[in-house]
Amino acid sequence: MIWMYAVRGNELYAIDITSLKELNDSSSKVDWVWIDIFHPDEKESEIISELLGNEPRIVEDVKMQCMYNPSKIRTMYEKLHDYVLLSIPSVRFEEQLRICPIFIIVKNKMLITWGEEHEHGHSMIIKSAIRRFREHVEEGGQPNSSLAIGMLLREIASKNSDVMLSIREAIDQIEEKSLEEAGKKHAIYSIFSLKRKISTIHRLLITEKEIMLDINETMIPRIKLDEKAKSIVDNAIENINRELDFIDSYNRSLDSILTLQDLASIHRVESSINYLTIILVVGTIILIILELMAKLGIFSGGH
Repeated sequence: MIWMYAVRGNELYAIDITSLKELNDSSSKVDWVWIDIFHPDEKESEIISELLGNEPRIVEDVKMQCMYNPSKIRTMYEKLHDYVLLSIPSVRFEEQLRICPIFIIVKNKMLITWGEEHEHGHSMIIKSAIRRFREHVEEGGQPNSSLAIGMLLREIASKNSDVMLSIREAIDQIEEKSLEEAGKKHAIYSIFSLKRKISTIHRLLITEKEIMLDINETMIPRIKLDEKAKSIVDNAIENINRELDFIDSYNRSLDSILTLQDLASIHRVESSINYLTIILVVGTIILIILELMAKLGIFSGGH
C-alpha cells in the first residue's frame, strides 16, 4: 500500500494512492507530503519506481533488504537524481534476533518512508512516528521533513532500546539455569549464543549512532535539520549511548556467569578425579588382599 499524508489546517489527513497521477495531483495542492509505503504489490512497485526516477533496482534492493541478514548490518545513504535514500537498521529480539531496515527517502518537499513488515502488518516504528507527527500538527506545529526525520530517528532508537529489556530477561533466565546446569555444555552454549547476539546489537547501535551524528552535522546531502529536530536526534543519541553502557554491563554479567560455569566444570573434573582416585585406591587394596590370600592359600596347601 502507498499512503500520502498531508496537512490541512491542524489536521494530518491520509490518502490511499493508487496511481502516480493521483499522487502528483494531490501533492501539488499542498506544500509538503509524507509518503509511506508498506507491502507494495506489483502495480504499486511500478508507481514507486517512477516516483524514484525509474529506478527498479532501488525498489528491488529495498524489498530484498527487508529480509535482513544480521551478519550484514549496514547503515548507508545513497544520492540519486533529486533525492537521497537512507537505510537505518532496527532490531527485534524475541526467540530469535531479527534485524530489518527502515528506509527514509528525502525528495524536494516530500518525505518517503518504507519500513519492514511483520506479522501485525505495517512497521510499528513508522506508525508511531506518524502518530507523534499528527499530534504535533494538531497542536499547530509546522510540518516539514526535518522534524519528521528527527521523530523517525527517535522512534528507531526507542524501539531498539526495548531490545535491552529482552536481553536482560534472557540473562536472568541463563543465571537461573546456570545454577541447575552448572558446568554443562548446554549452559555454556547458551551464554556464548547470547554474547554473539549482544555483539550484533552493539554493532547495530554503533552504526545507528554514526548515521545520526552525520545527519545532525549536515554531512548527508539534502538533509538539514532545524534546531528542534536536532534536539530530538540528540536525545536519540543519548539513548543509544545509555544502551551501549548497558551492553557493557550485560557482557560483564555473562562473563561472570561463564566464570562460574568454568569453576563448576573444574569442580566436576576434580570430583571425577577424586572418585577415580578412591576407586583406584580401593581396587589396589582389593588386589593386594587377593594377592595375600592367594599366597596364604599356597602356603596352606604346601603345609
